[in-house]
Amino acid sequence: MFKLLGATLVIAASTLLGFQIARNYQNRPLQLRLLQRGLKMLETEIVYGSVPLYQAMNKIGARLPGGVGLFFSSAGENLITLDGASTFECWRASIEQNFFQTALKKEDKDLLLQFGHTLGITDKEDQMKHIQLTVEGLATEEQIAREEQSKYEKLSKNLGVLLGILVVILMY
Repeated sequence: MFKLLGATLVIAASTLLGFQIARNYQNRPLQLRLLQRGLKMLETEIVYGSVPLYQAMNKIGARLPGGVGLFFSSAGENLITLDGASTFECWRASIEQNFFQTALKKEDKDLLLQFGHTLGITDKEDQMKHIQLTVEGLATEEQIAREEQSKYEKLSKNLGVLLGILVVILMY
């Protein structure tokens, strides 16, 4: 009786782990798409809205869901509360603080931090170019993420189940 219960728990745990890994493969392209949309909204706010950066960040953060929205809203709050900090420091703090809530990878984080170096220190035209360059980089990463998703999402699910079964077989 206890062996059967233990075997069921091992298989269930490994299956859940496989599904969690698959969920990360599924969420990364969506979050990269949201980041692109957020940066395009930021471009619109900078070029056409002429609103202060903290207001633009807060507005965008409110419109985007999950950890991606937190990047923007937290950066907006940091611009207000971190007195004397540069725009890059506020952006970096926001990325570092909220990165664990996303399915993004280190390459995505590096791209966002690189964008942060130019944020708020150049004129509108230059900002527009840097935003477009970052959006293109995120689009490339999104394409890579979609390819990884098609390769590894189903594999992760199946591997979770099969590894659980293997562990149960090895235990008995």
